[in-house]
Amino acid sequence: MTKTQEIVSALLSAREEKTPLSSLETEGFTGNHAFYSVQDEYIQRKLENQNDRIAGYKISLTNKGLQTVFQTDEPVYGTLTDETLVKEGVLSRSDFFDPLLEAELMFIVTEDISPFADPVEIIEKTMIAPGLEIPDSRIKNWYPKISIGELIMDNAVTGKVIAGRPIKVNSGTILDNISVTLYHNGEPAAEGKSSFVLENPLNAVLWLNNSLSSQGKSLQKGMIISSGTFISPIPLVIGTYRAVFDVYGEVELEVRE
Repeated sequence: MTKTQEIVSALLSAREEKTPLSSLETEGFTGNHAFYSVQDEYIQRKLENQNDRIAGYKISLTNKGLQTVFQTDEPVYGTLTDETLVKEGVLSRSDFFDPLLEAELMFIVTEDISPFADPVEIIEKTMIAPGLEIPDSRIKNWYPKISIGELIMDNAVTGKVIAGRPIKVNSGTILDNISVTLYHNGEPAAEGKSSFVLENPLNAVLWLNNSLSSQGKSLQKGMIISSGTFISPIPLVIGTYRAVFDVYGEVELEVRE
């Protein structure tokens, strides 16, 4: 068994047995390309084992503060599958390891996007929805202690995402000054702005599309893109959450035991 296969098997076992890992071995892997090859193998095995399918991508480390913490100068991405999409707005806290909560815009792809597309094409071929993301890792006490290699191999700590009602925007739409307020049980829990996301969430989607294009991957019709958090991540606890965005509406999530 190769080192990649060992890591993938450990991640899959952690998921199935709900037993977190102490760490992942990154020695011997050179650069992010090697880490993404592990993520790709993990996703392929997950799809085969669960009869799942790729549903889109999530973008992480989209602000300088988190990039500094994880000692990198660019974002990273993880792969969303159908299993990661929350469709009913209700989750159980016990289904996670050590989850956080983030508020962000979701881009819904309405037409296949060209390799290395420009901003106009990205806007023309997407709709935008209010959203919440729940990062979660198969590694114990992961935030903010794990390495960039562990982060990527663990599918950029993908947990779940939920999107509200999408709307169509035009190329002149301003995306760099959108505000969000996140409420927990009716009380404000966090506030943030879209400028926290690479100065503009559209920049994050452009980065993602360029990164995927360089690897022979693409953003296809029907995919969802979780574009990066407006707020510093907060712990996910039991209760009702509501994220209210300027212009883009709101989305709710109920977290049970």
